[in-house]
Amino acid sequence: MAVANTEHEQGVHPSHVARYALVWVALLVLTFATWGLSRYHIPGVWGVAVALGIAVTKSALVALFFMHLWDQAGANRLVFATSLVFVALLIVIVLSDNATRFPLANPPGSEGALPVGATDYQVAPLSAPRGAGHER
Repeated sequence: MAVANTEHEQGVHPSHVARYALVWVALLVLTFATWGLSRYHIPGVWGVAVALGIAVTKSALVALFFMHLWDQAGANRLVFATSLVFVALLIVIVLSDNATRFPLANPPGSEGALPVGATDYQVAPLSAPRGAGHER
């Protein structure tokens, strides 16, 4: 008869309550940071970068601890890392597409759009046709 040497084989499950509580508190703090960022406008592209950083941190915490990737090894981590590469690729493609658009393609009032009523070219005024404005 084999003797169970590991805690898992013996039926003893270590309590991870403290770890889950700490991750939960971190998620709450990051959620309030997201809310605070929505109230405070950071100029330029830094607002998007900070918001994406907070979102990536929150999703990594959820995946590592609540989806148990922290305790797993091998193929599960490889699949998760591959999915992160594809998500990052999609985000980069979308942001670069928006950054390189023709200014008239962006919605009015958005960054990179022309002001309402403005054109990016100057049109010479049309000359008045002959006889216009001359009354007989």
